[in-house]
This record gives sequence, structure tokens and C-alpha cells, in this order.
Amino acid sequence: MKTNCSHQSDCLKLIQRILDKEATAEEESTFLANKDQCLPCKEGHELELALRKALKSSCHSKCPSSLIDSLRLKISSILLLILLLIPLFCWFI
Repeated sequence: MKTNCSHQSDCLKLIQRILDKEATAEEESTFLANKDQCLPCKEGHELELALRKALKSSCHSKCPSSLIDSLRLKISSILLLILLLIPLFCWFI
């Protein structure tokens, strides 16, 4: 097993793309087939998986409903304003 990876930063970016489901199937299968041959890549993959699992398990809070209601009201107001201003703008053109 290699203990040194000459393109480790590229591998770490690929690991993130794989876990974000942004990598192609070919990229993913090639990486997963070869990661056990390279210690830095294997450890990087395991670390990224562990970090994501820890983050996912520790984020239990939800957005307060009052904040959601406030945002909906502001968005609705902005949309209404836009709907009113577009015809006025077009009338002047």
C-alpha cells in the first residue's frame, strides 16, 4: 500500500464530489477500486465519511416556525411588489 499520494488534494476533492453525488459513476468506481492501495486516500475517505456522519447526527435543531412565517411574509411582500411594479414599468416603456 502506498503511504504517499502525489495528487492528494485532487483525491480529496474527488472524495467530496463522490460523497456529494457529483462525481460520475466511472470516477466513483475507479476511486473506490483503487483507494485501498493508497493509505492517504483511504484515510481521507474514512475521515470525510466520519465527519459527515458526525455532522448529520449532531444537527437536530429545526428552524423555528416563527422565522419561517416571517420569511414567507417577506417573500410574499416582495413578490406582490414585483407584480405591481412590472406592469407600471412596462407602461412607461
